[in-house]
Amino acid sequence: MPNFLKLPTTANALIRVVIETPRGAAAKLAYDPATQVFGYVRPLPVGMSYPYDWGFVPSTLGEDGDPLDGLVIHQAATAPGVIIKCHLLGALRVKQKDRDGKAIRNDRYIFCPHKEDAEDEPAVADQVPEHLRREIEQFFLSSVLGTGKTIKFKGWQCADEALRAIRKGMKAFAARGSSRIKG
Repeated sequence: MPNFLKLPTTANALIRVVIETPRGAAAKLAYDPATQVFGYVRPLPVGMSYPYDWGFVPSTLGEDGDPLDGLVIHQAATAPGVIIKCHLLGALRVKQKDRDGKAIRNDRYIFCPHKEDAEDEPAVADQVPEHLRREIEQFFLSSVLGTGKTIKFKGWQCADEALRAIRKGMKAFAARGSSRIKG
């Protein structure tokens, strides 16, 4: 089985997202690189489920020490380990405070799948519609209940700004890998 963390981030100008928790799941799942399996982390609050596929962007590193997070907006549900080549729509900027009081930036990147069979790819909006932004924000606020974490939203980024942040995450991942080789 491949190490999903080390897959190339991009493919033909599209961004790969590795799905950890599929749409409709009532529990958070996560990839464990040590065992190379997807495992149960915790249940969501009662009555909640993931509205869309949730995962990470491979070969990236965020302030929390994990790969950058990604929500893939589409109507199908997949499964843990499915890799979707996506168009980047934007990002929700998030300040997260952990149980220990440490504050970090932990943005959520928003994607839509690339349609391989589309003859003429429709123009991809570089923004998430306002009503969907509010629903996504509400989901993220509710999803951290009982975890000891608090989150505050710092606004939305357009696709270009979000892409710059993903490139920064790619550089951080590469730097961490080279520092391990040297050290």
